[in-house]
Amino acid sequence: MPENAGTGARWVALHSVNVRVCHWINVVAGAYLLLSGIHIFLDFPELYWGHTGYQGYPAIFRLADWGISWDEAGAMGDRRWGRNYHFTFAWVFLVNGLVYFGWNVATGRFRDRLVPRRDELAPASLGRDLRAHLPWRLRARSAATSYGVLQKVSYLLLLLVYVPLMTLTGLAQSPGFTAAMPWLLDLFGGRQSARTLHTIGTVVFVLFVAVHVLEVVAAGAVNRIRAMITGRFRLPAEES
Repeated sequence: MPENAGTGARWVALHSVNVRVCHWINVVAGAYLLLSGIHIFLDFPELYWGHTGYQGYPAIFRLADWGISWDEAGAMGDRRWGRNYHFTFAWVFLVNGLVYFGWNVATGRFRDRLVPRRDELAPASLGRDLRAHLPWRLRARSAATSYGVLQKVSYLLLLLVYVPLMTLTGLAQSPGFTAAMPWLLDLFGGRQSARTLHTIGTVVFVLFVAVHVLEVVAAGAVNRIRAMITGRFRLPAEES
């Protein structure tokens, strides 16, 4: 790309169309999954472990302990709306993720950009990358066009561990799926255990998104978001 005559900065191609489309589909699907999941939880604001769970049964978490009664929570939630949108966007999220994963494997991007090298997984390398992420604003971060080892590990865990677990714990709560696949209940020790693990996974998802947003802000939000829309990333002048 031609250099910007005024600043000496230049533009580079960073994100392909596939990456950008899948990213924004996941943003919309993830937002609806979170909102609808909250509605579902508010209609049944307690968590249990095992096969059994109902109002009055010993719970491992109760929203009432945080000052919101069962009736108050139910008035804020809409289980029917929540279930309809949750299942719809769960499939959108899953299919979109499979398309993204399949495209990355087929083009070699998964191997080249997401799989850490052996030397990157050495304790010294992990320590350097961790220290590099501690400052709120780091000049090198604003010019980075590749993933650090911690980013690679987190994305791999998201794709290969988190999404499969959230999918399975979600299916384990569906009577239709567990009738066809009863092993799902055995896998998680009961429907209520699966629901509790699914809820914990939702909290982990919120934390992941919060850290991701903070990283984008620290690396230059305007430049990063623009690159995820247009595919073009502006390198600082000194990196040209």
